[in-house]
Amino acid sequence: MNWHFWLELLVRSSVLLIAGEVLLRLSKRQRASFRHGLAFSAFALLAMLPVFSLAIPDIYIPLGRPTHAATALVTAQTISSRPLHATIAHPFNWLPWVWLAGAAFAAAPLIVGAIAARRMAKRAASPGPALQTAVEKLAPEVEVLLSSEVEVPLACGLLRRRILLPASAEHWTVMRLEAVLAHELAHVRRRDVAAQVAAHMVAALWWFQPLVWVMRQRLRVESEFACDAEALRLGFRPSDYAMELLAVARAMGREDKTPSLAISMVRSCELEDRVRAILNPTAALLGPLRAVALAAVLGSLAVGASAVSVGSQQSFDERGGSIMKRTILAALLTSAGLSAATVTGAVADTSGAALSDVNVVLSNPDTGAKQEAATGADGKFSLEGNGPGQYILRLEKPGFVSIFRVFDMKADTKTDREFTMAPEGGESVADKVVNTTEQKQKVIRVGGEVEESNLTTKVQPVYPAAAKAARVQGSVHIEATISKDGVPIELRVLSSPSDDLSQSAVEAVRQWRYRPTLLNGAPIEVVTEVLINYTLSR
Repeated sequence: MNWHFWLELLVRSSVLLIAGEVLLRLSKRQRASFRHGLAFSAFALLAMLPVFSLAIPDIYIPLGRPTHAATALVTAQTISSRPLHATIAHPFNWLPWVWLAGAAFAAAPLIVGAIAARRMAKRAASPGPALQTAVEKLAPEVEVLLSSEVEVPLACGLLRRRILLPASAEHWTVMRLEAVLAHELAHVRRRDVAAQVAAHMVAALWWFQPLVWVMRQRLRVESEFACDAEALRLGFRPSDYAMELLAVARAMGREDKTPSLAISMVRSCELEDRVRAILNPTAALLGPLRAVALAAVLGSLAVGASAVSVGSQQSFDERGGSIMKRTILAALLTSAGLSAATVTGAVADTSGAALSDVNVVLSNPDTGAKQEAATGADGKFSLEGNGPGQYILRLEKPGFVSIFRVFDMKADTKTDREFTMAPEGGESVADKVVNTTEQKQKVIRVGGEVEESNLTTKVQPVYPAAAKAARVQGSVHIEATISKDGVPIELRVLSSPSDDLSQSAVEAVRQWRYRPTLLNGAPIEVVTEVLINYTLSR
């Protein structure tokens, strides 16, 4: 997957999360419940960011200078005799696997925490008669248990919500028990555990964004402030409530052993701020309309952030979408089963006999999607379920010249082609388009020099490491169909000294961009030829 995709994710999510933090600071005089809702809204909008990216037109922010024809080493007909220095042409697409491993690692504490909380609840005991009477009076709707494994009160459970109290709660004063249950019941009624789980799942998906973990901690802190405020509204004197909070905190050891799927009443990292807020409560300075306005601003910034596209000019799709948009759209279509794009065909030798066991590979360099198939005894193959995008089709069989094709596929494209593979040492034979869902208009063939003058963006091909090591050099001859928008939509390798050089050449040329060719003032599709020389220095 292209690194620009991940850069766009970082930029867009950073805009949203920084805006959320700024708005939280601006609303520090507002009620804690509002700040908690604002922080949770940031996570909800972050989860919706891919959806916004599909619906909102892109705002392009260029990074780096575009490569122009005047300074490129590769021309439309020939390449400079200077050697091309490059590394491996086709690196392993490891970024999605790193993201998947990171997401699994970040989500693991939730699973571990759920198991730990469940085990603690099973081993917990019911309170004694005196404590049970007080609990039934204060918290009749929630199951309250005593556990020797906890040092401070916990609220846990998604479906079956429980409050776990330390075993020492049997000896608590009535005031301390009331303060603790008031705070923990506020967590239960506000469904803070579910909110924390949802936020953690979003953070796990965006684990590579450090700001998401800052917001994750902010959400937890704001939930504690909100529950303190709820307890004070029940009539507790601030000084008494603060005293009981500190008394409970003294029982906690230096190390917080709270499972990730539970919320403890006290955490040393924010205890001082909570006590200060309890003893010095402030009235909300923002009215309801201003509070709604802040939430609307955050939503608007999320929508705006979803339109930001960054990268080099080559990485931006000049036909109206970024790599991120194309990648997400392709993934959604494929996962939803809506993509009916198929490539079928038949392969024969120069005598017309069907070729079996031909390896057929269809890959999308932008998304990393790849499918393979082999022709049957009748020489036919079929590849289905690909999302829209630009694909490279490769056919190879020992003893025959490999075939490379690059073409665009839309969500409903159905392409059926007949290929003829020439024996090694023979001339390649053109393939025949049997039928497609899109009927092309007649295209005009133009000379290389004419089309070279329209070339605006050029990506230099890389010299494959394997070809350099084997001292393979020579020219790759490509026939290119240029769309009305100036984008190469079909590439066909006419001749090449090796498959590695063919792959390198089509990877580069497919990213070239041209000014539209005009006929009577209207843009038209054209067919031209590109010759790329790979030369090694002595």
